[in-house]
Amino acid sequence: MDSQLLQPDTALSEHASLIEQRLEDCAKRLQPEDMRDLLGPASRELVSVTVGALRGDSASLWLVDADHSRLIVSHVEPMDPDMMNREQPVDEGLVGLVLGSGQAVCENKVYENTQHSKRTDAALGTITCAMIAVPFYTGGTLRGVLSCVKLKDSEDDPDPDDFTAADLNRAKRLSSGLERLLNYRMLVAILGLEL
Repeated sequence: MDSQLLQPDTALSEHASLIEQRLEDCAKRLQPEDMRDLLGPASRELVSVTVGALRGDSASLWLVDADHSRLIVSHVEPMDPDMMNREQPVDEGLVGLVLGSGQAVCENKVYENTQHSKRTDAALGTITCAMIAVPFYTGGTLRGVLSCVKLKDSEDDPDPDDFTAADLNRAKRLSSGLERLLNYRMLVAILGLEL
């Protein structure tokens, strides 16, 4: 590839800080219902493929609401109407811990962890055995948490295989890839491009 092809355009680079600011402003205003529209087929497929590679039962994208009091599921893969729009306070559970600390977690035997919120398990009639939860950014702003879980239906069922450090790294890459895809889609809209 010609190195001249990917050189900064001076006419555009003069406006780089303004464009970055507009992207950050747009990311801060994103609400769960916006995220559903903004995630395109490529992003949804990326989540689906990663859930399969992690041997997870599902992945959820928890987005913080406008007043920063609740995390709301704005996407779940595979699609589950009972999980969509599920809420929990930002200071509750492992996803709340990840949002508050900005640090990822990989936890096995989640049901033994006193910090785990059993709110979703109780509502869905499942037991979370293993969870990976990683910070989710858009426009350089921490906006929520991406989680992937392994479940069982009853205490008598055997636990599924544990998540590993390699699985955690794969989930981190998924979160980063989603941020880039969403940033691209927001930039296209902000700049009024038709790509």
